Order: sequence, then structure tokens, then C-alpha cells
Amino acid sequence: MTTTLKFYIKTGKSREKKKRYSIYLRIIHNRKKSEGKISTTKISDEELDYWVEDSQRFSSKRKHLLEHNILLNEIQNEFHNYLRTHLTRMAEVTPHMIVDYLLSRNAIENKTVIEAVNQYYSLVILPDVNKAPGTKRNYKKSINHLCNFLQHKKLKSIGVKDFKRVHVSKFIDYLKTPIPKENKIGLNSQSVHSVVKNIKPIFNRLLFEEQITLNPFSGVKIPFKKAVKPRLTNENFIDIVNMDLVRNKTLEVYRDIFVFLCNTGLSYCDAIDLRQSDVEKGLIELQRKKSKVQTKQFLTIQTLKILDKYADKIPEQRILPKRSLDKLNLNLKLIAAMTKIDFPLSTYAARRFFRQTIHESGIRESLVIKSLMGHTSTNDMDSHYFLVSDDILKVAKKKLQKHFKKLLK
Repeated sequence: MTTTLKFYIKTGKSREKKKRYSIYLRIIHNRKKSEGKISTTKISDEELDYWVEDSQRFSSKRKHLLEHNILLNEIQNEFHNYLRTHLTRMAEVTPHMIVDYLLSRNAIENKTVIEAVNQYYSLVILPDVNKAPGTKRNYKKSINHLCNFLQHKKLKSIGVKDFKRVHVSKFIDYLKTPIPKENKIGLNSQSVHSVVKNIKPIFNRLLFEEQITLNPFSGVKIPFKKAVKPRLTNENFIDIVNMDLVRNKTLEVYRDIFVFLCNTGLSYCDAIDLRQSDVEKGLIELQRKKSKVQTKQFLTIQTLKILDKYADKIPEQRILPKRSLDKLNLNLKLIAAMTKIDFPLSTYAARRFFRQTIHESGIRESLVIKSLMGHTSTNDMDSHYFLVSDDILKVAKKKLQKHFKKLLK
């Protein structure tokens, strides 16, 4: 995949003595091209004679033309920097993105909303290693909703500076309204809330970069009633643990991963890459990828038995076999059917089950709960005075251990 930069002066078929000409740049990337005018003093017809096509620079030592050469050198350096920093994701980059980047130092263009949101996804969301594939898909769906709205309202060319609150209001109405001719269904309030929540950070970034003066999504709230999600009961958990999977080793792995999540409350992304070095003396201490909050707990006997089952049998010293989140959730649906659980089982059910287990184990101290769950404690005044020590966490482990033993007796 070749990416090239060229500077040129657009003169047309014939030159005119009194006319002044602009300098342009052209990017060719992935067999597509994009051009842009460089914001600088225009060139006179006389000065055109000093332009050298091969070097794409002026050969004169006139101060005015030397300044042009310096600017072109700076743009070329920025071009090479861009290639280096985006080396691993050039497949997602468009030539227009590169042109926008190179010209942004001299003039902030009123890029279209469609360009801005897709650029945000390509450069911010997609390469973010801390975001799960499902989260990235949700961002992409939200962006697609906005792009489809702009196409539906014939606003494909509207710039970010021209996108106002009235458009946000119409966008929300569009999301809620079914359009049979376009095979579009109306979204409920909770889904609309999720879409708006994903779009808002894009305009926050545009505001921070001073490309807009006001975020049109600022202050927009979509009221909705949270759906009551079914929870994994103790009976459900017992049935899953006691499944006879001797003849189904593939499903057994997925069951064990799920039970580990139920026993620890860790999310899939926090648990699946843990190494044996991360579990020293039965202690797990890590920073949650989603919230960046520290979580710490001593593992129960029931949890350690799962780790012993796979000890020294997995590459890279992992504590659990690595399986993709999609395949894990797919196999959990099969496990749910086999144990007669009447709702779609997912990894999120494990974390909620662990929180219920903490309560049923008799653990009430809020900071201990926050340490086990990895919840933030910044607004808790008690966090300034109370230290959750290892001894306190060991007591919590014994309570959890006793509760699991009673469940699985």
C-alpha cells in the first residue's frame, strides 16, 4: 500500500501575467487521491518560473520563496510523521484524512459531520486496545445511525460548524421513528440514549480542538426506564457448576471460564489475559480496563481449584484458556439451554451474580465491596479514613468461601 505526497501549482491551460496562483498538495493513498489548497501567499506569474517540478520547491533565494520552501518542508515532515504514527492502521485511513491532518496547522476546515465522525472512529475508537470488540461495534452502529440520518435529511455535506441543536433534535426524532420504506425500525428511548451517549464524545473532541464553539449534544438527555434484567439465581449457578461435561471438553472450558467470573466478579476483558504471575499467593490485584479503578481480592478455594485444573497446560502462562468474547457468549447460550435458564446468558450475568453473592455472604462494608468489585470510591468520604487491608480482604474471602461451600455442598 503506497502513500505519496505531491506539491504543485495549479495554473490551468494558460498563464496570465497579472494572475496569482495557489500552491496545492495531493495525497494518493490506496489508489485514491485527495487534494487541498495550502494556506499561504499566492505566487505571481513571474515567480512561477522558479518552481522546479522534480524537487517541488522554488529554486530562487528570494526571501518570499524561501519561506514557501520552509513551509513545504514542514508539511512534508508532518506527512512522514503521520505515516509513522499510523503505520499499523493505514488500511483504515483515507487520503482526505491525511490532507486534513497536514493542513490543520494553517487553517481549520469546516469538515463535514460524516467525515468527522468516521475519522473519530478510525483514529480514536478502532485502535483503542482497551475497548472490547463489542464496544467498538456499538460506536460504529451509533455513527452509522447519524450518517443515515444526514443522508435521509439530505444533509450529507453539512459541516461540523453548521450542525446545531435543531439538527440534534431532528436526529433524536429520526431515531425513534420507523421508516418502512427504508426498512428502518424505531428505537426505544434506552437505545436512543445509548446512541446519543456514543456520539457526544465526538463533538466534545471537536470542541476541544476548537473546530466548533459549542457541542450541540451538550445537555441533551434522553429519559428512559431501565429494563429489569433477569439475574442468575443460586439454583442456576449450582446447575451450571454441576453440569456433566466429561464428554464435551469444548463446552467444559466455557463453563469453567464463566464460573471463574462468577466467583471473582471480574469482567471478561480483565480476566482472560491474566497470567500466573498475576495470581501470587492467591491474590489478584489489577486495574480494571473499563474504569481504570483498582480491584483487589484473595481467591477462594473454589476459584483456585479451577486454576489448578489448567495450571501449566496453557500457553503463555495464562491462568485460563483464551476464548473470544463472542464465542464465550455464544456457548453460554447453549449452557443456558442445557440447564433450562430462560434468559440469554452472558458474561455480564456473572459479575452481577458475584455482587449478589457478596451481599449474601454477609459482607457489608462499602469500601470492601468496592475493592472486590473495582468500583470507584472517589466520592466516598470514608475512603479518606478507612484502609482496606489484606487482613480485611482475607476475612471477606473466608465469608465468600463459606457461602460457595454452602451452595455447592
